[in-house]
Amino acid sequence: MSRREIDEINLALVICIDHFEGEYVVNALYSTGGGADPEKGAGSGEEELAEGKGATPYEALEDLKDKNKKAISIAQAGSFLIGQEAAEMGLDRCLDFLSRDETIKMEALIYIIKDRKASDFVKQGIENDQIIHEDLEAIEQKQQEILTRNDNTMVNILNDMKQSLSSTLIPYLIAEESGYVIEGYAVFDELKLSDYLDRETSDGVNFIKNIMRSYPIYLQDQASLMVSYTKTKLKAELRNKKVVVTIKMDFETMMKEVLTKGNIFIPEVLERLTDQQNQYILSIIEKPVNYSINTGRDILGLARVIENQNYNEWESIEGDWSERIAKIEYRYQLKSKISKSFILGTY
Repeated sequence: MSRREIDEINLALVICIDHFEGEYVVNALYSTGGGADPEKGAGSGEEELAEGKGATPYEALEDLKDKNKKAISIAQAGSFLIGQEAAEMGLDRCLDFLSRDETIKMEALIYIIKDRKASDFVKQGIENDQIIHEDLEAIEQKQQEILTRNDNTMVNILNDMKQSLSSTLIPYLIAEESGYVIEGYAVFDELKLSDYLDRETSDGVNFIKNIMRSYPIYLQDQASLMVSYTKTKLKAELRNKKVVVTIKMDFETMMKEVLTKGNIFIPEVLERLTDQQNQYILSIIEKPVNYSINTGRDILGLARVIENQNYNEWESIEGDWSERIAKIEYRYQLKSKISKSFILGTY
């Protein structure tokens, strides 16, 4: 491909999918500097939005391409943002055309934009002089510090959409003065947006899914700790067709702040703090459990766990699984350890 051909392509860095006034709207965010020239960088220069409309997302994308002066490629898009109304119409309608595009990044991340259009979300960021694709990359990096993996990749979401017994969870973004923030998970039932989980409930989901890498704990005894290791296992049993799920969790913490003058590392104090941190984490993982019981939504992916661990018996309850979710009995086994932290000036 010649330099002239390269310069005639705009590489979309972020794709926004919305539904508004009865039609789909697709916006592509691209950088005006450098085009697709690898020497200048796809993300250099100012960011602009190109818009297309149509009866379907694919039709809207083609309309976008037709109206743009340069050819637009979505092969380099690292983030796909889905607005609230489009999410309510269904994930399948939003993502079908992308699942058939062999050029897109399978590791690209999907986010839901709460209570507004994805394009408005991005336009506000541009007006605030944000570099949108860099802010989204910063969110990804921050998540990698907190979680062991990102489950909202394109390939993971497309695979998750193939099952219908559990809810699909996708992080949702909100805008704050400091930039974009993941507030929690958006919940999809039958591929349609049905609810939003708050931050602590979403944290509980991450603990139960065994993907939490680090997490702060603030205790009443003027001590703050950071979870440095977690291991969660789920054991599912069928007892007279009643589902019993045991959540086993081992975790370790490091002391991060101590505002009391007493020695916290004597056995009786350590034991008390250990009990307190166990109760603290238990209160977090109980939140998604209680949500699931109260709403009858399988936000923890238990259908797959039960099927894998009770393959022969699963067939007898699969047909009325949705009615059983709220009746699941949960048991908890938490074990933890506090590690002594290094203190500057201590030898």
